Amino acid sequence: MSEVIDVAKKDGRWTECPSCHEIIITTKLDELLWVCPHCDHHFRLTAGRRIEMLCDDYKPLVANSARAARPADSAIVGGRAVIDGQDCVLAVMDFTVKGGSMGQLMAADLVKLMRRAAADKQPFVVFTASGGVRVQEGIMGLMQMLRTSHVRGSIDSRPMITVFTDPTLGGVSASFASLADLMLAEPGARIGFAGPRVIKSTTNCELDPDFQDASRLLRDGFLDGIVHRHELKSRLGYLLRWF
Repeated sequence: MSEVIDVAKKDGRWTECPSCHEIIITTKLDELLWVCPHCDHHFRLTAGRRIEMLCDDYKPLVANSARAARPADSAIVGGRAVIDGQDCVLAVMDFTVKGGSMGQLMAADLVKLMRRAAADKQPFVVFTASGGVRVQEGIMGLMQMLRTSHVRGSIDSRPMITVFTDPTLGGVSASFASLADLMLAEPGARIGFAGPRVIKSTTNCELDPDFQDASRLLRDGFLDGIVHRHELKSRLGYLLRWF
């Protein structure tokens, strides 16, 4: 039986939950929006799948479409969107593209989307998933933290919602992502600057099991709410009605 399971997992018919290790039929998991029916673990989503899940309508402004091959260095897609009947400008980061790292191209796309939201007088919604700044670009990569934060500050009259997904770390969490009017997260999302392994080795301190977990950050006042993926579309629609 184990051999059959291994074959089915390799060809994509079945998927093993990384949290509870239950085996789930992949088509069923997709119907459940990639949330484990046994332990409620939220799998990571590609940008394209998240846009399909959220949007009533979507017109891309950066990259050709949610499904199209994006430029090699771009870890973000975005455009004008309608979420549960409400208009907004949407940006979605994709962790499968170089860990969602923020380099010059991605920052340029973010700036374009934020300025488009201001020009259209629409709210800006961004889903973050990133390991941080793209260190391969050196100082130019680090400067994108300042660049995106400056643009956000210059158009802070327009409402912004950040939805943190797993993981959001480094220079993304330390720049534009934390400058939103509302900050939400999916359950179990890991949010922070340096990873727990680096912090532990640097400080020689034991870290709590829920360190950098969204639930801990909600209790500490960093987040405004944690929203289950099955409720995310309706919750965003409700919030956008106020804007």
